[in-house]
Amino acid sequence: MNAQKVTWKNLRENWVIFAMLAPTLIGIAVFSYIPAVQAVRRSFYNWDGTSVEELTGLENLRRLLGDLRLWTPLLLGAVLSGLSALVNGERLRRTLRSGGALALLWAFGALAFDASRFFSGTSKGAMAEVRGGLLQVLGLLALGVTCAVAAHRLGEGRRRAGARLGVYLFPILAAIVYLIRVRQFGDSLLWGSFRLIFILIVANLFKMWPSIFTAVCIHRLRSERTQYLYRVLFVVPMIIPQMVGLLIWKFFYDPNVGVLNRFLVITHLDRFLMWLDKWVLHLGVFVAPFKPAWLGDPSLIIPALIFWGFPWVGVIGVLIYLAGLQNISQDVYEAAEIDGIGWWGKFWRIELPLIMTQVRLNLILMIIGTFQAYGFQYVLLGAEGGPQNKGLTPGLYMFYQAFEEQNYGYACAIGLILFFIILVLTVINQKYVRVEK
Repeated sequence: MNAQKVTWKNLRENWVIFAMLAPTLIGIAVFSYIPAVQAVRRSFYNWDGTSVEELTGLENLRRLLGDLRLWTPLLLGAVLSGLSALVNGERLRRTLRSGGALALLWAFGALAFDASRFFSGTSKGAMAEVRGGLLQVLGLLALGVTCAVAAHRLGEGRRRAGARLGVYLFPILAAIVYLIRVRQFGDSLLWGSFRLIFILIVANLFKMWPSIFTAVCIHRLRSERTQYLYRVLFVVPMIIPQMVGLLIWKFFYDPNVGVLNRFLVITHLDRFLMWLDKWVLHLGVFVAPFKPAWLGDPSLIIPALIFWGFPWVGVIGVLIYLAGLQNISQDVYEAAEIDGIGWWGKFWRIELPLIMTQVRLNLILMIIGTFQAYGFQYVLLGAEGGPQNKGLTPGLYMFYQAFEEQNYGYACAIGLILFFIILVLTVINQKYVRVEK
């Protein structure tokens, strides 16, 4: 029996389906899409959340991104050139590549136009800035031409690989130059917070493995009753409010009565840390009496945020991996045992490849969650991210601008930038983290 396609034309025959979907669609529109559209609109306003609402156009973005006329074309060229390597279809790829080249030329032209200040008595500081920008964009253009020539001169078998290398290298370097310049001319606090995001994402990539190993160990238990017991034990922590866990971790890091400092003293690891600090690190934080302020010292905030969540066995991650492992047929394990594959070979050749769909899902959720997260930084460090803003993330900075500074329009502009960054990273993940069955 062939399933009938539901369309607007046969609405009379299938009105029950539309009626059942309508409440869900209306709820999603009212509580998800409409607030998102309003946030985009408010990003162009000076808005305090209540009465003051003044249209300022691109002023919020200019404060975030610096001189839009000079540096936005450089970022646009990097994005278009990068997208040309991600999309399918030769015509669309060439269009994006051409648009990226034009945007980079536009950036060069804008800087060349500003170079006229050299001849109109501009201050030495402005001259140095324009000259530095010209040299950087010229260097990028020279690199692009060099990559194109090298790709053309390579043999037929290697030409495509050389061209792809040039396509990747060009936008990456352009984006790096943009980030360097935007920290000078844009909101330095926002763009400085991306350094912490990069560190946390790299750390979270390693912190995904304990959940995978735990799920594999539970899956390999021979007793089904024992497997069920472990699954129940992993569901129980989900009942505990997340705020309780965060407050426990804040107590854990307390310099006077915290568990971490007590553990280090009891195990005499404090002596090793003091020796390491004195002769290797030279931080001056591990000294006698041993009471390091893990959340109060700028040198220890990032290690404390990385260590947070130890032993890094995520409840939801373990359950997702277990669901994927249970779909593996027992015949596959029997064939592996006949071939003499050991316990590590089963994991590396069978289990890990067959749960890559779940790994890919968790990777996307991890990247999105790391960019958007601000709750545990807020509870542990406060709205300003601790001393010297070492624990400040883009999400926490957006929260600070909205609820501490009452600058909701500026916070919406930060959210808009985060949306585009997360969108690009998600597209890259979907493109290159492939799952082959």
